[in-house]
Amino acid sequence: MFDFWVALAERLWKKKDSLIPSGGTPKERSDSIAMLHNILGRLIVAAVPECDSADNYKPNIVYIHDSYNVLQDQDRILKLLDLMALTHKVEHSVQLIASVSRSYKYLPETYRMLVIPLIPRLKARYQQYHTTDLPVLDTLLRALVGRYLQDLLGSPSRRPEASVNKVHCECEDCRKANWFLQSEAVTEIFEVAQWGRSHIENELRNLPQSGVTFTTVPRGRRHALQVTKRHETLEAGKWNTRVQKARTFLATVGTPDELARIMGERYPDVQAALAGTKPYEMGNPTLVVLHSEGAEGATSSAEATTSQAQTGPVVAGVKRKAEDYEDTTDLSSD
Repeated sequence: MFDFWVALAERLWKKKDSLIPSGGTPKERSDSIAMLHNILGRLIVAAVPECDSADNYKPNIVYIHDSYNVLQDQDRILKLLDLMALTHKVEHSVQLIASVSRSYKYLPETYRMLVIPLIPRLKARYQQYHTTDLPVLDTLLRALVGRYLQDLLGSPSRRPEASVNKVHCECEDCRKANWFLQSEAVTEIFEVAQWGRSHIENELRNLPQSGVTFTTVPRGRRHALQVTKRHETLEAGKWNTRVQKARTFLATVGTPDELARIMGERYPDVQAALAGTKPYEMGNPTLVVLHSEGAEGATSSAEATTSQAQTGPVVAGVKRKAEDYEDTTDLSSD
């Protein structure tokens, strides 16, 4: 349904002049404009959950993404951003951010496969959008940077839970396995029956880049499963490794000056997070869109939800008056 919702929204926007009565009273025209933008907003809200090709996958196969699906996800994200810029719907960037963050169910995999390859394509939009529509890009990039610093970088004393690849099973044995993956321990021994050992091993093997090895060891009259983290897994959990990866990611987003512009008043918090003096915290979803007479464009700041819940985010913002829409630039090809 993604293509249908987007195509319908684009079509309505291109035909907006014929949908808004020119001979009516100012109030009738204002009401028609408000109704059109309400419909456009609803169409975008319907399309956002459809941008992830894995959205309806079962938990045990959510990691199966071939290159075609990844490219399709990128194309859909860009198409939604173009639609938001076309229709001046900056506020819906927050919902898109939450959808992107949930892709692939494992945040490091989301950044490696989807976000990082997407960033050059996002930045190319800066040359294509009108000045007043750049907040759509700034909002998305700002939240993607914030999400990385909060949920992948963390602090010298805390490795974020979202950065650890965990199994989805919630049985007691798997909870113990997840605790081991989250901890700084190198080896863990699971003293369970044969079926329990097989279950733990299968769950861990099915994780992408699980980074552990397995050995059956004698334990009295029984056998136990010994799980050991590989060297690269231990290195990935260290602060120096995490901060170096964060710096590499930020370099793909932009130069220090570009990052300072995108992050705005949160840029000092970015620097503090990289220095390890203060963890980055995104807070609740917020969006502020400012309008002023004679301003060259709108400015915005946004934060995406830190949760990976399946429900969509609550968007808080400043609602435009219907008259504001009449002065916006028409980016359609018609």
